[in-house]
Amino acid sequence: MERFRMQWMAVLVVWGLFTHMPVALAQEKEAPKPAEAPPKTGPGQVMVLSIQESILLGLKNNLDVVIEGFNPKIRETDITAAKAVFDPVAFLELNSDISRKQNRSALARVNITEDRNLDLNTGLRQKLPTGATYELRLDSNRNETNTSFLQGTNPAYTSNATLTLTQPLLKNFGVDINRVQIKIAQNDREISLDRFRQKTMDVITQIQTTYWELVFALENLKVQERSLRLARELAELNRARVRAGVAAPVEVTQAEAEVAAREGDVIVAEKGVRDAEDRLKVVLNLPKEGEWGGIILPADPASFSPVTLDLPQVVTDALRKRPEYQAAKVDLGNRELTLRFARNQLLPDLSFQASVGLNGLGGNYEEDTDKLGSGDFYTASAGIVLTIPLGNRAARAEFLKAQLEEEQAKVSLRNLELQITAEVREAVRRVEADTKRVDATKAARVLAEEQLRIEQKRLEAGVSTTFEVLRFQRDLAAAQANEVKALTDYNKSLATLDRVRGVVLEKHRIQL
Repeated sequence: MERFRMQWMAVLVVWGLFTHMPVALAQEKEAPKPAEAPPKTGPGQVMVLSIQESILLGLKNNLDVVIEGFNPKIRETDITAAKAVFDPVAFLELNSDISRKQNRSALARVNITEDRNLDLNTGLRQKLPTGATYELRLDSNRNETNTSFLQGTNPAYTSNATLTLTQPLLKNFGVDINRVQIKIAQNDREISLDRFRQKTMDVITQIQTTYWELVFALENLKVQERSLRLARELAELNRARVRAGVAAPVEVTQAEAEVAAREGDVIVAEKGVRDAEDRLKVVLNLPKEGEWGGIILPADPASFSPVTLDLPQVVTDALRKRPEYQAAKVDLGNRELTLRFARNQLLPDLSFQASVGLNGLGGNYEEDTDKLGSGDFYTASAGIVLTIPLGNRAARAEFLKAQLEEEQAKVSLRNLELQITAEVREAVRRVEADTKRVDATKAARVLAEEQLRIEQKRLEAGVSTTFEVLRFQRDLAAAQANEVKALTDYNKSLATLDRVRGVVLEKHRIQL
């Protein structure tokens, strides 16, 4: 009878093992699936986003990108302002004066002289790209007096049409020197565009990193939930074994204690999901009133596609495409332009001046203009003006400043080149290391599954304990979490590599 009772208890144990353990093992061997939506923790809807959709949404909403996008347009106005130096300027001067003076001359017929003048001057002046300036002006005057002494025409109309040209021959001579500010403004616009590209690339990389962190948090939650399920199944199995009389009650206590511990792990993992969601919402600029309770569900799982990297070529590509490196080279060009201009300002101010003009005189406006237009009455002049500032300390100080700033820009460019090279080398090593980590953690997870399967069979045979099975379950959960972490870290490392190579925009087909 005793033997029959023992055989029946053994049948119960085997039945329990076959109805609980195989299901758990099958679940552990399932291939990774895309992240599933966790239970809702507040009001709001589920937003399913792919990595590309997240990038486009983040660029649309990110205020840092919007702010940086204004700078190229602002720098465009600087170009217009620099070109405006060569815009022509029209002028109009109107002046009227009257004078009343005592007359001391014995030849005058009046004791008090009254003169009335009306001046109308108009014209056009402009600076030319060569540094020359011209002025075309027409001066008209109407004079009326009450004395006839030496006054042939009263009132008298006089006009003078004059063209004056001043061309610097040393200081400020030449198209290149006079277009320096335009070129610097154009370079500043290119620098602002490079900074805009850099800011956009940084935001895209930040979005990718935060996206993969959410993917990891969701996958880690699934790992912890599976681990909790295994612990619960083992606890239920131990209860059946205790009822069958083949296990001590302490086996149930150990399993239930582990269930409580793993429930805590699930709670922590759920918090990690919520935290990762909030970080992604902040990057995407989603947290508006009423939107914090919404759920973001990544549509893209972490993938693994090993890449082959040629380190020297990657460094070359980075130096060719990194926006901040291109901006630094353009800035160095600005320093060289500033130095060239400062060197020119050390020269003496030697200018050629020439003018030619027509004049007229008449008793009325028509007679005056007729004589002006006849060409019979004219003036012409030409000369050289030399101005030498003694000491010239201001120009020398500006020249020395420009020299120092150019040398500083060269050193900064070299320093940036070293930094970029170091960043690229580190990013390549990280990708290569994460590639190996993915393979290693996958192998570790497979071995952990096999160890748990063997230990469960040992428990079936009565040669193992609940404590050992729980230990192997924890090892499996850790191996699964490590594999997910390695996989998401690999995708984050690829995003970082794209940033240090300067290919983020072209990879995601972003046009600025």
